Amino acid sequence: MHPRRSAFTLIELLVVIAIIAVLIALLLPAVQAAREAGRRTQCVNNLKQIGLAVQNYHDTFQCLPFGKGANYMAIDPNAPVYARWSAHSQILAYLEQKPLFDSINFAFAPDTPDLGVSGMGDMMPPYSSPSNATASHWMISAFICPSDAGGVAGGPGSTCYSANEGSWLCDACEATPSTAVPGELPHGPFYNMSYVRLTAFTDGTSQTALFSERRRGRGTPDPKSDLYQMNNATSLAQTYQTCTSLDVSMAMIYTSSVGMAWAVGDMTCTTYNHVSTPNTRSCAGSGMGMMDTNAMVNMAVQLPPSSYHPGGVNLAIGDGSVRFVKDGINLGAWRALSTRNGGEIVGGDSY
Repeated sequence: MHPRRSAFTLIELLVVIAIIAVLIALLLPAVQAAREAGRRTQCVNNLKQIGLAVQNYHDTFQCLPFGKGANYMAIDPNAPVYARWSAHSQILAYLEQKPLFDSINFAFAPDTPDLGVSGMGDMMPPYSSPSNATASHWMISAFICPSDAGGVAGGPGSTCYSANEGSWLCDACEATPSTAVPGELPHGPFYNMSYVRLTAFTDGTSQTALFSERRRGRGTPDPKSDLYQMNNATSLAQTYQTCTSLDVSMAMIYTSSVGMAWAVGDMTCTTYNHVSTPNTRSCAGSGMGMMDTNAMVNMAVQLPPSSYHPGGVNLAIGDGSVRFVKDGINLGAWRALSTRNGGEIVGGDSY
């Protein structure tokens, strides 16, 4: 007689498969968490490199790069007001991108993509700049957070990082103050035609934000990255209240293509502010009287940073450090981090 062969029964096979499925289900979140930790580390490194580039720029020119350069409307009447260079463009040489920087002709505007902006007439059309078309759309890895993967409207010239504008008014500055709120000037490091020295950081460089993250738009509606239209406001408190209480199911979307162009110095592309805490809603005001011949000096904006990192965003500080800021940070402490000279002190436990 042949000995009886032993084999798995169907029930035993099903039990083994079930156990394997449970183990995979338990292991998968850990693997995903490990991958996200690696992506977040790379994001921190990107912001450190940007912060270092800003410091090196200051060492060379004795001031920080402007947040938004001057427009080119006098040179080219076809150039829209928002076709102006960004802070990002000024630090390229300090991010191992000197050949790219040297290829840019700053006598002309950057090439600006179609941001898909609604409700603003012809104020933000695409603009073709033959002198800078190639450079403006060049992909720069230091400007891309690896957690913000996938396609983005606008292609390789996009960015995940924005500079701290330091005001709830879009373009108000010393040269072109707001006519609606004349006394309101930016108190951050990067704004419209800014020229800020580190000696102006009277709060201390460890108390002032430089750059943070903003989720790139995909060209399709997404509440986390869309820029909504709201009624225009004339104060910080009103800006916050109006945007926070907005019914987004009924609101018009200005653009779903935030972050499309690192080259363009504009709120839709390369700047953010501290009106509201991270990963909250973004809004821009509407109505008459926002527009000046040089800039949108009367437009109220709420432009918080946002990211795909669970629970918060990375924030580059003026002292060269990068800190993770939780979504639930105290609003007062968060706003204090936006100013270079507000006289506030933000403790490490505030994060």
